[in-house]
Amino acid sequence: MHKLVPFLFILFLLFSCAKMTEEKRAQLARENYSQGISAYGRKDYREAISRLTESLKYLENLSPEEIKSAKYTLGESYYLRKDYINAIVYLEDFLFYYPDSPEAERVYFMVVDSYMKVAPDAHRDQGYTFRAIDKAKEFLSKYPNSPYGDRVVELIEGAQTKLARHEYLIGRFYEDFGYYYSASLRYKNLIVNYSGQISEAEVLYRYIKSLLLVREQAKRQEAKYSKWIKSAKEELKKAKSEDDKKAIQKRIEFFQKEIDRWRSLAEESYREGLKDMETYREVYGENLYYKELRKYAR
Repeated sequence: MHKLVPFLFILFLLFSCAKMTEEKRAQLARENYSQGISAYGRKDYREAISRLTESLKYLENLSPEEIKSAKYTLGESYYLRKDYINAIVYLEDFLFYYPDSPEAERVYFMVVDSYMKVAPDAHRDQGYTFRAIDKAKEFLSKYPNSPYGDRVVELIEGAQTKLARHEYLIGRFYEDFGYYYSASLRYKNLIVNYSGQISEAEVLYRYIKSLLLVREQAKRQEAKYSKWIKSAKEELKKAKSEDDKKAIQKRIEFFQKEIDRWRSLAEESYREGLKDMETYREVYGENLYYKELRKYAR
């Protein structure tokens, strides 16, 4: 019997510790939740984030309504602190679990605005900007009569302007470095999809200029491929096996097809440029841009 006493005593201690641990977890959950909500009310968002993050470590001790409140307040606190990356993470999490809650509309708007805020300037990749526009369109579809509607429309317009600027800068890069065909494609995209965000007179001028100058790019391409053809023909003379000869011959044929393709592109682009020049003159008159185009058309 006496041998059981130490064993029972150890079990009692373990049970007591386990009980204290659960009580402590519940205490920490309640205290941190209460202090976090209080800090949010005082606009101390840093403290609110710290306390609410801690409380959610023991969420089994919070009620469903407290968990929901903590998640919402945490996401909004990040948003109000302008920590938009973390705001997106926590606000998206809230929408996933509570898509039909009364707070969802406000949360959705904060998500859209956060994506817009983290989108980089026009010089860099615009992945976040495209995502922001998609989110904004989803918002307007889901909440057509929302009081945030006008602000979301303004955000979309701002994002479209940024995308137009990004496309314009890429077009200028191609144009400045002599990649005129690629430049023409970028300027055409601007004219078709971003007419309200650009100077149409300038972009149309750059589009036509690029079309007219594709001939110069084609000449450079032809010179490059001709050099490679010459080199391949020298290899062909030295080739011994039939397989090697066939491989080299295919390479030569490919290079020749590229020369033909660029010649065709150059002629098609030039004809299109001349036709669009007439349209430009009808719309904008013989302005400085048009006079410049006449030089490139010679």
